[in-house]
Amino acid sequence: MSRRQKFILNFLNKIYEKLRVIKKSQSIRKSQQCVANTLKDKQCRKRTAHTPKCWIHLAKQDNLRVKPSRIIAAGKGLYAWKKTIPRGNTIGKYTGRRLTKKQLDQRYGNDVTAKYAVCNRRGQCIDSKYTTDGAPRFANDARQTPFQNNAKIKGQNIFHLKANKTIRPNQEILTSYGPEYWQ
Repeated sequence: MSRRQKFILNFLNKIYEKLRVIKKSQSIRKSQQCVANTLKDKQCRKRTAHTPKCWIHLAKQDNLRVKPSRIIAAGKGLYAWKKTIPRGNTIGKYTGRRLTKKQLDQRYGNDVTAKYAVCNRRGQCIDSKYTTDGAPRFANDARQTPFQNNAKIKGQNIFHLKANKTIRPNQEILTSYGPEYWQ
């Protein structure tokens, strides 16, 4: 086997190993075409796997950006982009599959945290693991970190992420998921 063939084989094995090590809590998403229109009023041709809009339109139209969180081992985080988000402004709609707390526990088990789920006090939950409908699902909780929460999830039937403090440009948007989330 030539040196080049060994290199290619080694490279392919590394890729295969990375694909095999996908955790149970992670989900593999198919990409979709951006739903936003360009300046020429044609649908954007970029593809996205995390939100309905590509990162360019998410930043320009919604003033949001999904990128690695500053919280260690938290994965992706949601950030304000170029403009300040004033206190009281709605950041976005938290979308996904509607479930009761009981259905959520049946789906993930009692000892596993549903990574992209949020519940209210009435036991109504939204699980956004299998959807790419909204960026607010990437907002992390600042619990047990040096950071402070700057947004709140509000709502009864429809959940919204609202700024409860002024959020500066390039600041991570953090919200409390409540004590039940961490049990």
